[in-house]
Amino acid sequence: LDNGLARTPPMGWLHWERFLCGTDCAADPRRCVSEQLFVEMADRMVAEGWRDAGYEFICIDDCWMAPTRDKQGRLQADPGRFPGGIRKLADYVHSKGLKLGIYSDVGNKTCAGFPGSYNHYDLDAQTFASWGVDLLKFDGCSSDSLELLAEGYRRMSLALNKTGRSIVYSCEWPFYLRPVQQPNYTEIKQYCNHWRNFYDVYDSWSSIKSILDWTALHQDSIVKIAGPGGWNDPDMALFVCLPQLVIGNFGLSWEQSVTQMAMWAIMAAPLFMSNDLRHISPEAKCLLQNKEVIAINQDPLGKQGYQLAKDKNFQLWERPLSGRAYAVAVLNHQEIGGPQNFTFSLTFLGNGLACNPACSVRQVLPASRDWGVYSWISSLSVEVNPTGTVLLKV
Repeated sequence: LDNGLARTPPMGWLHWERFLCGTDCAADPRRCVSEQLFVEMADRMVAEGWRDAGYEFICIDDCWMAPTRDKQGRLQADPGRFPGGIRKLADYVHSKGLKLGIYSDVGNKTCAGFPGSYNHYDLDAQTFASWGVDLLKFDGCSSDSLELLAEGYRRMSLALNKTGRSIVYSCEWPFYLRPVQQPNYTEIKQYCNHWRNFYDVYDSWSSIKSILDWTALHQDSIVKIAGPGGWNDPDMALFVCLPQLVIGNFGLSWEQSVTQMAMWAIMAAPLFMSNDLRHISPEAKCLLQNKEVIAINQDPLGKQGYQLAKDKNFQLWERPLSGRAYAVAVLNHQEIGGPQNFTFSLTFLGNGLACNPACSVRQVLPASRDWGVYSWISSLSVEVNPTGTVLLKV
C-alpha cells in the first residue's frame, strides 16, 4: 500500500490477547476494555520508556463498540466503557506523543458479534479519520463469500486513502483466504500495510512454535513480498513473562520469550505487545525494550528473514540487514534436557558473502557480548537452551 506509512514494521501495544473481550467494568474494572485501560497504558508507555524504545501505537481491538450504530448509521463506542468517545481518547493518546489504533471487520459483524463495516466502508473510514485514528485492524469474520471478502478489503483501503488522513491498514485478508485458495500477495500488498497469514497467536510455546514452522514452510511465497510499506504479520502480539512471577502473561518460559522476541525481529514482524504494562517484571521490560533487537526488527533495508537450515532439533535463520550485515538466529526446538551445541560454517551465511573475507560477530540475545572477528572459513559453535534462541549480528 503506497500511502507512505509502515516504512518499518509498526510497533505498539494492543489489548486483545491479554484482555480479550472484557466488558464488565463493574465486576473487574482493571481488566475491562475501556477508556480507563487505554489511558493507563498510554501513561505507562510514556513514563516507562516504551514510547522512546519505538512502541508508538496504542491499539483497541474487538469489543469496543456499542451493540448498534447510531441514528446516522455510524459506529459508536460503548458509552459506559468509553464515556468520552474515541475522539477524546485519541486526543489524549496524541497528547502523549503516541498514536491510536482501532478495530473493525469486513463483514456484517465483528468476530465478537459487534457491528461490522459491510456496506459502510466509506462511512466508517470517514468516522475513524474524524476521530483521529492512526491505524485500523480490519478483521475478516462474517463475510458471506471470498469475493465479498476481497471486495471489502479493497474498498476499505480506498476509503481510508480518500479521507486524507494517514491511517496504517492492517489486514487479515490472506488468513481467511488460505483454507480455500492461495493468496495473491502482490495484490494484497497493493491494498494493505501488513497482513496476517496464520491463526491467532496464543500465550503458549505450541502457538509460537507452530507460527515459526508455518512461516518456514511457506517462506518461498511470503518472504519476497515483504518490505517497506508492507509486512507479513505472524500475528502481532508479543508476550513476555517470567515463569516464576504471577505478573504479565503466563504461558511462556523465559527462554521461549527470548525466542519470540528474536524470531519476530528476524521475520521483520510488526511488534505489538499484548500484556499488562502496569504489572511487568524488570527482566521482561528489558527484553521488550532491547535496543539491539529492535534495531534488527526496524532495519531500514526491510528484508524479511528466512530459515537457512534445519538439523535435528536446531533451526538456523538469517536476515539480511543494511550495511552488509546479517542477523542470525539459532533456535533449539528440544523441550527437555539441558543446553546443546550447534555448529555451522560461516560460509552458509549470505550465500557465502556475509563473512567474506572476514566478519565480526556479536551476540544480541539472550545477552549482549562481542564474539570477535572470524574468517570466511571459520565455524561457529553456539550453545542454546531448550526452546531457546541465540540471536547474533554478523
